[in-house]
Amino acid sequence: MKKRMLLASILTTIMAFLTISGTSLAQSSSDDIAREYSKKANQFFAAKDYEQAAKTLDELLDKEPDLNNEMVYKQLTHIYDDYLFDFEKALFFYEQYLNRFPNGIFSKDFQDRIAYLKERRSEWPIMQRFRSIQLEDDNMTVQESLKEVETILSQHADSELAPDMQLYLANKYFETSEYKEAEEHAEKYMDGFGKPSLSSEDKSSALQLYADILLKQHRFGKAIRAIDQAIALNGPGEDFNYALKKSEIIKQRNMLYAFIGSLLYALTVVVMLISLRFWRYFHLRSYASQLARPLQLLALVTLGPMLTLFITREPDTNIRFFCWLFGLAVFFVIVTRLFAPFFEKSGRVAYIGLSVLHIAAASFLAYYLTIYSGRQTSINALIEIYADPLTTLFKWLMWGSILAILLISAVSSFAFSKKMNGSSGGLIK
Repeated sequence: MKKRMLLASILTTIMAFLTISGTSLAQSSSDDIAREYSKKANQFFAAKDYEQAAKTLDELLDKEPDLNNEMVYKQLTHIYDDYLFDFEKALFFYEQYLNRFPNGIFSKDFQDRIAYLKERRSEWPIMQRFRSIQLEDDNMTVQESLKEVETILSQHADSELAPDMQLYLANKYFETSEYKEAEEHAEKYMDGFGKPSLSSEDKSSALQLYADILLKQHRFGKAIRAIDQAIALNGPGEDFNYALKKSEIIKQRNMLYAFIGSLLYALTVVVMLISLRFWRYFHLRSYASQLARPLQLLALVTLGPMLTLFITREPDTNIRFFCWLFGLAVFFVIVTRLFAPFFEKSGRVAYIGLSVLHIAAASFLAYYLTIYSGRQTSINALIEIYADPLTTLFKWLMWGSILAILLISAVSSFAFSKKMNGSSGGLIK
């Protein structure tokens, strides 16, 4: 009896082992097949053969109908919905996924997508045309894409997709520097802010784009108000980013005003020289000999850094800064010398102070014209700030050159004050 029980126990154990092993092998085989098909589908997708990628995943589900892999459904619906625009097939697989995984990780997103597609079934042809342009796989130029979307929008101005097309056009016109058109479409998109379908994130993103468009047109006040609206729409977590954006807009506004002020100062200096009839005291030979050494020094301290940057191959730097600095510094040093005869009564300190002021204006003009160009650096998906991507070496060379030309200007103006031409009537004291 005991022998029979022992034999039965052994047979039961063997059968259980074979069953578990068979299940494990079957599962392993199923996973291997899924990996193989997914790899093929990814290769087709990378080659932009979206139809073949979808067909491969279709075959996988036909071969393994009980496949317990949610990512396969995610890939398949993504291809049909976002690349092939076969919304009927996309709906089929969205629903098939929900039947297989009612509490799956994508169930909420898929339910929302099903509702969206069913509500807009009548607009599927418009969606297909618009989405194919967005995909940019048909070798259309940007201008052709813009013209096509404008045509679709004019024909379907009351469509549910109209806001999406308005936002697309605003972005594309902004990218192509057509700021008036970008502003017009951004404002039309914002006219629909009362619709419940637009989230706070959608609105704040549009306001950020609108602020960038206005900024390019130097309409700073309106851009700041747009950022204030975005701050009001967002939660506390986003306030810092938008506040930073606002501070950068204010900085750019102040920089532009300072540039205009410096430019007006330079023009005023030239007008004053002409009104004072500087040519009455002008003697070419003596001026040339007095200016030769300071101009040579200016060339050394402003163009020398360019050679350094060429040798070191510094990235993200604009060597034109030193060209502008050299040209403007030469101009103002010459202007300083021309002003010398008119500073006999004001004194040497005022004269040297004027030369320093000239070089300060020249340095700022050079900086604004070449460095502060409004390059954008991303903070997150929505916010961008304006920053100067200057390397440490570039900063050292830039400030070194500025300080050097300030010193050269001050010393040369002191020398000019001691070498006044006899026809000017005396020395600056």
